[in-house]
Amino acid sequence: MRALWMAAVAWLAVVPAAAQDAGATVFNANCVVCHQSKGEGAPGFAPRLAGTLAERAKTESGRRYLAQLVVSGMMGPITSAGEKFNDAMPGFASLRDEDVVAVLGYVLGDLNAVPSDSRVTLNDVSLARQRVMSPSEVRRLRERP
Repeated sequence: MRALWMAAVAWLAVVPAAAQDAGATVFNANCVVCHQSKGEGAPGFAPRLAGTLAERAKTESGRRYLAQLVVSGMMGPITSAGEKFNDAMPGFASLRDEDVVAVLGYVLGDLNAVPSDSRVTLNDVSLARQRVMSPSEVRRLRERP
């Protein structure tokens, strides 16, 4: 019985690591071109993700915004970490819900040290898919507190 319990504990420790690995894989396949390998961004082109999203992830509306951003994309002027950008990010609605959760888990966890209980969930992604928004509407959503 003790061996079974130890195996269960070991398996549970592997699951979050596997999810983080999946998120890194999705990030490298879809996001790294603009946001760079460690989320440092590209000046004047793509905002830094590393170290900039923890505050937004603290609120339910912030997490829902992040899910909507990945699903729908965003277009228009923004300021991030004091730097101005005026470009477009494509939506990634073709990703599976689990992949959206995984990539945002990677960005929030590995690149922003956000605890797992403050990350985007499958429910957040499902709501983003139901709430069809244009990239310009997502930018306006970003501006709301």
